[in-house]
Amino acid sequence: LSVALSSTVLSRCPACARNFANLYCNNICSPNQSLFTNVTRIVNHTTALGKPQLAVMEYQCFYQQDLPM
Repeated sequence: LSVALSSTVLSRCPACARNFANLYCNNICSPNQSLFTNVTRIVNHTTALGKPQLAVMEYQCFYQQDLPM
């Protein structure tokens, strides 16, 4: 799913689009993924070049909403 596509779908609510993009980017790019992600299912996978590797099939994410005081 592209962030640009989700932005188009969520265009009625700019805050929703920003929140979705933030979650997406954290899930994909964050160097701190181990702090909020728990892998729950992996499978053995063979790449197109025939190299065996593990692939994540399922994971849980734990987020906390920070509320202003």
